[in-house]
Amino acid sequence: MSKKKRNISSESETKEIEAVTDIAEEDEDSIFYDNTAGTIFAADSDAETGSNKAAQKTAKKREKQKENGGKPSENRKPVIAIIVTLIVAGLLIGLYFWANNAVPDSSDETKATYPTDENGNQYATDLKGNKIDSQKDKDGNIIIAGVEELINHVPADIKSVNVTNEEGSFELLSETPTEKSTDSDGKETVTTSETKYTLKGYEDAPLASGMPDAVANDAAAVTTTNIVDITGKNPQDYGLDKPRSTVKVTFTNNNARTITVGNDAPDNKGTYIMVDGDKAIYLVDSESVDSFLYKPLSLLSKEVTSSSEADGGANPKKAKISGSKFKEAMEFVTNDDKTVSGAYFKMTAPVSCFVNVTNGSKVLGSLRSVSADDVLAYKPDDETLKKYGIDTENPYAEISAEFSDTKIHLYGAKPVLNNNENSSTADTSAQVSSVYVYNPESKMIYSVSSAKAEWALTSYEDMVFEYVMRPDLPYISNIEVTASGKTYSFDVNHEKNTDSEGNETSSTTFKYGDKSIDSEKFDVFYQNLESAMVNTVKSGKVEGNAELTVKISYTNDKQPDTYTFYKGDTGKYNFSADGSNILGDVFDTYVNKIIEDTPKIAKGETVNPM
Repeated sequence: MSKKKRNISSESETKEIEAVTDIAEEDEDSIFYDNTAGTIFAADSDAETGSNKAAQKTAKKREKQKENGGKPSENRKPVIAIIVTLIVAGLLIGLYFWANNAVPDSSDETKATYPTDENGNQYATDLKGNKIDSQKDKDGNIIIAGVEELINHVPADIKSVNVTNEEGSFELLSETPTEKSTDSDGKETVTTSETKYTLKGYEDAPLASGMPDAVANDAAAVTTTNIVDITGKNPQDYGLDKPRSTVKVTFTNNNARTITVGNDAPDNKGTYIMVDGDKAIYLVDSESVDSFLYKPLSLLSKEVTSSSEADGGANPKKAKISGSKFKEAMEFVTNDDKTVSGAYFKMTAPVSCFVNVTNGSKVLGSLRSVSADDVLAYKPDDETLKKYGIDTENPYAEISAEFSDTKIHLYGAKPVLNNNENSSTADTSAQVSSVYVYNPESKMIYSVSSAKAEWALTSYEDMVFEYVMRPDLPYISNIEVTASGKTYSFDVNHEKNTDSEGNETSSTTFKYGDKSIDSEKFDVFYQNLESAMVNTVKSGKVEGNAELTVKISYTNDKQPDTYTFYKGDTGKYNFSADGSNILGDVFDTYVNKIIEDTPKIAKGETVNPM
């Protein structure tokens, strides 16, 4: 995640700072710096140690004037004209309000904010009451105090950032390539390329987008929001005796700075820090140092699988799920069978059937663009693999999938349960908080949320098609039903016609032998036929004689599908799609309804919906 520029003061203070800074760059005499506290502030690594920020700004201004022969910049004139115009306008507005209302004394508001000495001069203090430096306007009013740029660089200036925190340590290496070129006039230009980051010890590992930038942004510039104690007494009260993080920043000029991160202040007011050898304790925005608390491996990419850039690359052409969790390996292919309505995948092993629409999408249709919650290990040895329950020889769960643009191979450990007392014991997915996943290509072990690792949680029962049969009527040429020892054959005819205006229309008619059947009546029979949903998924071999057989023939070259129904448990019929393997059972009301209605529809009689 990339860092946003952080506010270093309230909105009103920020506006005042911007206004004063603009004027200061044009006229150094318009701002006065109060050094009554005699405090030495840490300077940035391009300046002499011990000089404060006010002196730096004044020195820079004088250097600019020297470059102009000791005169102020020519840009000053239009700025002064604008300021004079604004002052005149302000006076006119002020006179108007003074004539109608009493004008408040602005000094009262200032005096309420800052104390004054025996001479009536304002002075600023830290949170412990010690005097500190401040910036004043020409009238002696304090503009701002406690806001200090302890480190003032840009990320491109960084050579390395070494972080040690409670999670471990890491060193981020930074390089910003530059290229010099000379134009036709002999003028030399320098082109700066994008900064490249490397995590030491993980040089060939992909880094998480935005995470290295966050560390570099925080390390390059440190600006305080307040000074807690300029004397640095009792650092243990702020967690600075045993810091949460210690950061060493080395810049390209080989100067190094050290940032010590303590506790968070109460009421979300920021975080306590110290910088270099300065004993002063400062307060900064917590967001400006939060990257110094990162886990070392959190800088590595959490991308478990890549997104698809190819058309149709989101779904696998074929996939295999296996492991000790499953009785038998399951194999799948993309469903290219247009005769079946709604199924996206087909199972080819251990049985041949269509795949559950919902679960197929969750398991097979979500293998791309998987992002982990955490990276747990990189280039794990056998001991580390074992620690996270990963066994590449005998895995708990394993998936391999082939796409149009890539291949995916992942190992999954036994899921981690969340111990939620409110989750049903029957709802496994609700109990699982995460799955440890190993990608041998990236050489990383990840912690992946259960919703993104459905392949490690699924089962054969979850993947079987939820419908007994779902043939798409426009592709059907014949429906043959055998019940009570008699076979009934119904022809389905599809016709296309063109009307007088050239519009193409289609119609479907039904016949039993030579006898036509009313379309509306047959539609009800057909909808009853395809309405059966699987009650319980089963496995086993077919035994006994079929009580009902339905054979569907198609208009294309696909071989007919035959569905057979056998007596099962009380009130149930087992069914098979290939005549050999039981896929599940349905309620007997469905089978009895089809057996009862088939001779009726053959006679052209009306049948009722299921």
